[in-house]
Amino acid sequence: MRHPALFALLFFLCAAASAETVLKCPVLTPKTRTLKISRMEPLRRGKKWLDGSPRSVNTVSCDLYGMKTEEAEYDGKTLVLRNSYVYKEKDEARALCDKLKSEEKLTTTFSDEAQSSLDDFCRKYRKKDFGVVQVYDASPSQGRETARKPVRQIFRLYARNGFVSEEHAFDPFMNLESVTLYSYDKANNLTEMIVNDPEGRQLKRETYTWNKATSSRTESVYDQNNELHKKTIYEMREDGTLRRKVISAYDSGEQPVTRNEIYCDAKGRPEKELAYDADAAEPKYEYDYAYKYDPKGNWIEERRARVIVYNGNRLQDTQYAPEITRREFLYY
Repeated sequence: MRHPALFALLFFLCAAASAETVLKCPVLTPKTRTLKISRMEPLRRGKKWLDGSPRSVNTVSCDLYGMKTEEAEYDGKTLVLRNSYVYKEKDEARALCDKLKSEEKLTTTFSDEAQSSLDDFCRKYRKKDFGVVQVYDASPSQGRETARKPVRQIFRLYARNGFVSEEHAFDPFMNLESVTLYSYDKANNLTEMIVNDPEGRQLKRETYTWNKATSSRTESVYDQNNELHKKTIYEMREDGTLRRKVISAYDSGEQPVTRNEIYCDAKGRPEKELAYDADAAEPKYEYDYAYKYDPKGNWIEERRARVIVYNGNRLQDTQYAPEITRREFLYY
């Protein structure tokens, strides 16, 4: 049976929540069963900053193929959301459409006007190879799991290369929310992703390009007006680890607003960051990164601290709270 993870896209980037659902877990070695990420609220004591308590917490559970099975978000200790994911492929996916068709026959008042967008999808693609991801609200307030209905269903069509070519997302009432289109080059590298609204109007577009001569990859994000909003350039070493990442943000006129240059250590982890305003020659701020690791070699604490450069010396800015992120792993 085709498992969705085997044909997942190379890159699932965070996007507008209403337009996309990120299904893939972070890629880590060894494989991770659960990952908990806590962003701390540091407390100042004199000139020192203590870790404080978690400001926000995100947890994710993953299957052996690296796909999400559940995720939760907390504001402090307050649960904000909890979703679970169920993946169905081929026969199971088509059975959902067959069930929908059976339910239509039982509705005596059924008419063309009453047909949902999901009805249209099932009729149009009933002979295609597709899968579906059902997203459930797993909050305790929703009662028994067996009685729940999906809050979102993502039907995924596959291209000849086996990768996802289209994603049609439907709301709880089976109305179309968005359609995401994916394009690939001859080597099956993802080159473009377009998110459209139900009427076919662009909500977002991302492009992915590779430059072998410079060993770099560029990801560009465009808004609904097809104006450049953000560009990220990844510069790689010969061994494939990340050497430098440059993130540029643009205003509505595609003029540069900020630029962040992040320099990485030999393992591709951020080590130093320079933050610029627009096209300024000198950085406005500089940051240093520090880590703690678990026995598997994955970092369990990251501290991003602003520094002051004085007479060639880099000193931590004690007036500015460091950004502290903690990770907890449960491995397979």
